[in-house]
Amino acid sequence: MKLKSKLTLGVISTLLLALFACCTMSIAVSKNSILKSTITYSELELEKLKDNLWVNRQDIEQSTEELTMRAVLRYCFFQQTQYSDDNTEYVLINENGDSIYNNSGVNPEAIMSLGTDEAVKTEIVRFAESDYLVCGKTCSLNNTYYHIYLIRNVTSIFVQLRQLSFIYMAIGLSVCMIAGAVIIFFLRKELEPLEQMKREAEAIAEGQYSARLKISGKDELAHLSRSFNQMAESVEHHILEVEKTSEARNRLIHALSHEMRTPVTAISGYSYALRSVRMNEEQKTEALEFIDLEAKRLERLSGKMTELIGLSENKIQLQTIHLADMKKQLEMIFQNQNTIRLQIEEGSMLGDQDLLILVITNLCDNARKAGATEITVEVSPMGIWVKDNGKGISESDRERIFEAFYQGDASRNQEGFGLGLALCQKVAELHHTRLQVNSVEGKGSTFYLYNSLTTL
Repeated sequence: MKLKSKLTLGVISTLLLALFACCTMSIAVSKNSILKSTITYSELELEKLKDNLWVNRQDIEQSTEELTMRAVLRYCFFQQTQYSDDNTEYVLINENGDSIYNNSGVNPEAIMSLGTDEAVKTEIVRFAESDYLVCGKTCSLNNTYYHIYLIRNVTSIFVQLRQLSFIYMAIGLSVCMIAGAVIIFFLRKELEPLEQMKREAEAIAEGQYSARLKISGKDELAHLSRSFNQMAESVEHHILEVEKTSEARNRLIHALSHEMRTPVTAISGYSYALRSVRMNEEQKTEALEFIDLEAKRLERLSGKMTELIGLSENKIQLQTIHLADMKKQLEMIFQNQNTIRLQIEEGSMLGDQDLLILVITNLCDNARKAGATEITVEVSPMGIWVKDNGKGISESDRERIFEAFYQGDASRNQEGFGLGLALCQKVAELHHTRLQVNSVEGKGSTFYLYNSLTTL
């Protein structure tokens, strides 16, 4: 069951229960109020009847004969009750149970017992498919106790109460239906962001990463919609990054295949010549040296490609690098290269020492390929600089030298694949900075990357 249906059902059920409770309480209060009013009125009428009999007691007590006294008592009692309404009957019974006056056809003594207590007693009974209110009171005349009863037919009151109950229930159901319609409309409108969120989530699942929610208001659903849009934006950004990385990898793989074709073709050709063509020793040696040279070239190309692809996760472990340790390692690498001069200060920096050394060696290798006879490597906590006096880089080439497999004029006829600077730029990005270059054609180039805050 949908959330909207659950909320609608829950709210309407609660509303029905509340209306039922209100109707039940209202009916109960109305019933008690009407019955209490009727009982109070009947009790007052019974008290008035008793008081009137007491006023006529002298006429009753003057009769010496019992038969005469009963006749006078019946007459006085009749006089007091002849103007009552059609629904009210009266009964007068002496203490011996003899009926003096009874126009109801009911024996009230079987309903309630009064005794000698003069307090008014009341009871509601049902017989002959009708409801009756019976009020009784004891009074004393001529040293004899008499029981006075008022019997009122209250069936109409109960009919009215049932009709009132029906009216209350009808009103309650009508109110519930109207309120239910309003609640359904309100919930549909308020929960529309959830429906929209569901649709947009399905769209994102199908690859439509640009899907966004329309935000209105400042309630919790609006905040949830903003969070959803932020999540969708993050997903889209992540997918774009993944696609960009995948595309870059594909380009690298295709470029690698293209670059490998030339040395592979050369190796194949010389291998075929060694097997099929008669060659002197000098030619064989030359062919083997060329095969070895091209094989090493393939190995270097493969290594650079592996490094480029392996560094695509944009995460490295930054550690404290002691520049004295880096200096020892660089001196070992460049010990037989007199064209390279190291200037390394004392101190430390954060980064990956092996990757930073890879940057330095690649930059020195590029400088050598560009005809440099003097290469200066400067390392300090502020950054890394590699200066050379090579051919320099033209202005048109500077914007593209960091692209994989791009080779400018300065290195066009030199050994290399155009992967070194791309790899160096990638390492710089992993250290939260950029590799930059200043170059003048014919005078040399300076490559540098500055320390970015606390990390390179």
